[in-house]
Parts: sequence; C-alpha cells; structure tokens
Amino acid sequence: MYRTTRSIGRNVEDLFNEMNENTKYLYTHQAEDYGYLYEILENKELSENKRSALVTDMLRDILYMNQHIEHVFFTLPDGRIYTAMRPPEAVTDTEKLLDWHRKNFGSDSKEIQILPSHLPDYYAGAKEQVFSVARNIMNTRTIQTADTEILGTLYIDISSSWLDGIIHETKLGQGSHIYLVDTKQKMFAYNPYKEEKYEENLGTYLELMTSDYQYIKAEGNYYIYSQIPNCSWLVLEKIPSFYLENSYRNIRNITLAVIGFGTFLLGVLYFLYSRKMNRPIRTLKEAMEQIQRGKLDTRVHIGSNDEIGFLANGLNSMTKKLQMHIRKVYVAEIKQREAEIEALKMQIQPHYLYNTLDVIRMTAITNDDAEAAEMLDGLSGQLKYLIGNVRDKVTLQAELDSVRNYFKIIRVRYENKMTLEIDVPENLLNLEVPQLILQPIVENSVKYGLRPKEEGNGVVAIQGEIREEFLELTIMDNGVGMSAEKLEYIQNLLEHSESDKKNSDMESSGIGLKNVCDRIKMIFGEEYRIEINSFENIGTIVKYRLPVVKEKEREEIHV
Repeated sequence: MYRTTRSIGRNVEDLFNEMNENTKYLYTHQAEDYGYLYEILENKELSENKRSALVTDMLRDILYMNQHIEHVFFTLPDGRIYTAMRPPEAVTDTEKLLDWHRKNFGSDSKEIQILPSHLPDYYAGAKEQVFSVARNIMNTRTIQTADTEILGTLYIDISSSWLDGIIHETKLGQGSHIYLVDTKQKMFAYNPYKEEKYEENLGTYLELMTSDYQYIKAEGNYYIYSQIPNCSWLVLEKIPSFYLENSYRNIRNITLAVIGFGTFLLGVLYFLYSRKMNRPIRTLKEAMEQIQRGKLDTRVHIGSNDEIGFLANGLNSMTKKLQMHIRKVYVAEIKQREAEIEALKMQIQPHYLYNTLDVIRMTAITNDDAEAAEMLDGLSGQLKYLIGNVRDKVTLQAELDSVRNYFKIIRVRYENKMTLEIDVPENLLNLEVPQLILQPIVENSVKYGLRPKEEGNGVVAIQGEIREEFLELTIMDNGVGMSAEKLEYIQNLLEHSESDKKNSDMESSGIGLKNVCDRIKMIFGEEYRIEINSFENIGTIVKYRLPVVKEKEREEIHV
C-alpha cells in the first residue's frame, strides 16, 4: 500500500516537473518581429489588440503542451489579464479572477507554486474542479530587473480528471480512500470524496506524519503517506484498521496452515523415499566394492527408471567399456611396438642412401672430379629435402635451398650456361610456404624456356616481397617465352578446374603449374593463386600470391 502511494506520488511529481518546464516557455519564446515577452509588454508602439494577440498565442502554445491543461492565463501587475482555454471558450469574470489571484498568490518568489484543487468559477459555467500551478514571470531585460521586476503571473489550470484517473485505476481495499494533502497550508489539495470532511483533524495528523515512518494509526484507521518530492504535497491513503488487520490474520492463518501441512507431507515423503532408496543404494555400494577389487565382470540389476536405475546402467556400461578399452589398449601397444620397429627400419634406408651418396661424392673429390662431386652434393640435398622430412609446409629458406641444390646439377649439366639469381629479403626467409612450390616452376623455366634458347646465357631469377599484406614470390626467366595461344591455354588451365587439351606439349608444360596452383588453393583458399605472363622470345614471369604465415615452433621427436 505504501508502494501504491509512492507510485501515485511519482506520477504527480512527473506532471509538476513537466508544468515547471512549461511555465518557463514565456522566457524562451520569441515572437517573430516583436522579440521576447518583456519586449512585447514594453513596446509602446504596439496596439493593445496586437499585444493581446501575441501574448495569447504564447499562452495557447502552453495550453496544448499537455492534454490535461484546461486554462492558461497571465495577469499583469496593472490588472490586465490575457487568457487561453480549450473550446468551447467561456466568458472570463475579470474581477473574480483578480480577486482569486490576490487571495491565492501573493508571493514575490520566482519559483513555481502549486495551488490546491478548486472550482474555477471565474469562468462562466465552470463545473469541473482544477488544480493550478503558478509562476511569477520576471523581466529578463537585465540581470538586475530579472531579480527584482515582475512582468506578471502565469497560471496553468490542470483538470482534476487527471488525478481521478490515477486514483481510480489503483485497486483499493474495502473502505480505502486516497487524498492529496498540502502540508504547508494544512488542507486537502485534492479530495475526491465529498462526503468526508475532517480537515479540523488534518493538522493533528500531519504533525504525527514524520519521515521516519510510513503510516500512523488514528481513530480506528491507518493513514499511509508518501511525500511528493520538490513540493509541499503528500499522498495520503486511509485504510480501515479492521480491513488491514483481517487481511493480516487471514494471511497468517493460511501461511501457518500451509507450513504445517507441508511439514507433515515432507515427513511422509522422506520416510517413503528413504525406504525406497536405501536398498538400491546398498546394492550399488556392494557392486562398486567388487569393481574396486578388480572384478570388472560385475553387473548391477535394478528394476527402476529413476536416478538409481540410471546410475546402475551407467556403472554397467562403464565396466563393459572399461574391459573393451583395456583390450584395445593392449592390442594398440603391440601394434605400436611393431610400428616403431618398422619406423626404425625405414629410417635406416634413407640414412644408408645418404651415406652412400656421400661416399661417392668423396670419391669424386678424391679423383679431382669437382663437377660430379657438386652434382652428387645437389642430389643428396634434394633427396634429404624430398624424403627426409616430408610435411605440408616448410620455411621459405628450405624451399630456396632445395632450388639451389637443383641448380647445382643444372649448372654442371649445361656447362654453366644457366644462372640462378635469388633476391629475397632475410626477414622473409622464416615465413612458411607449401613444400615444393618453387622447384616445379624453375624446372619448367629450364626445360621450356632456357634449354630451347640457342644463344646467350640463361637466367632464372627469384624475387620475394610483402605487398598489400600478401607474400608475393616471382620467378622470371629470359628464355624463349611462349606463344599467345599457349599462354592463353595455361592461364585458362590455372583459372578453371578443367580445360580443353590443345596438344601434348601444352599439357605437359602446364601440368606442373596446375598442380602447384591447386595445392595453394587447397591449403590456403581460393583468394591465393598463381599468375603467369609470357612474351615470345623475351621470357616468362610467374607470380605467387601467398598469405604471410610465420614459422611455428615445432617439437621434433627422435626415436
């Protein structure tokens, strides 16, 4: 019930805050060609009709800022009054309005004031009560006049139906009433119950209503109250004591009955549940003790579908899988030992081959055959790279070393007519690339570009750089190049999964490129690729577009 009064108080506070802002409208509004309110009132060249029209327009703007505003009027110190009201407009009794103004608003304060509900009989035919907010409007021409000179007093009359709606939408108990009380004037600010008149006791009640409590009890009633912030009003709810106390007794009796019945029911359920659970739990305990002794063929049979049955089925499944796992581990250990023996055998074969090649190379050096020794050294390096440590990715340094070993053989074979030039920054050498992506292209350059060249030295150049966050590798040669028809065929072969076969020469020269391109796309994705350009009798350029992948640390296990 206290929260109910707080909720009503917050609604009233929100409306008062809104009205507080509305009353400041006369300070900020500026009429076109005539300026602010103080300029309109002080302009002696304006006719009274024009001045009245301008001020009334301002008041009408305030009138329609909220649907619950019924009248707005502005009184000047000399007795002039400007009014605006919702249709149908009524005749204003100026003398009665001024008399009401002098009785209810005699303060020189610049702050907003809230006036209790009243019948606005200064309008002809007024039947519905309103409550008003009022503010003195100061002359803001200068700082001094803004503090001392009053232009007039603004009144906003708000329909009491707004309060009726808030109060009546609240579900009140039998005999309960809600009021708004002005603590400063010690009178009702709003009393929708005309039959109740006890203002003579209101002052006594208000003295007992302190901020330390939320209610008082007087004359057989509870008075629950809540102060509305930023004003002198409070929300007061009167509740007959018999209603509140009867409700409390009913709640207490029902609560005690529920607690008593619940305690009895829980006792019965606990007794039945413990009897039902005890036997299966003992069975599970005995089975687990058997399994701890190593009897994995132990099984538990409990004919229930509850949690104990679920645990029993889980225990049976666990022991069964444990037996199967032990058997699998035993077999796996045997197979692992066999695989280790085979791995040792396979490890011996490459070492034997490398040692044999080293013996042949040393024999060639002994016999002063440097070319044969260099070719054997290149072949040994290539074999170690190809079969010694097979993996998907290697460092760019390792891939370039493999190309160098290949060119050792090529230079001897073609009597140093072919040269390999590598221009790759040192900071790129530790980046990872797929294994064997450079050598097939270099072989193509030697076989189809440099070897058919009749005169001059052949050069294969490899360059590397980071461009647009990609690793770009370029292989160039100054060979015979290729025809436009053959270039178009190879470019189409790289772009599509299948291509028309022109002839065996085209197919054989493009298959290496195609395989490398497919591997790059399969490992890194479709955005990475190979591009080729060639100019007949000038040379060929192949560009790789790869991601920048730094070398990961790997732990090598030697058996």
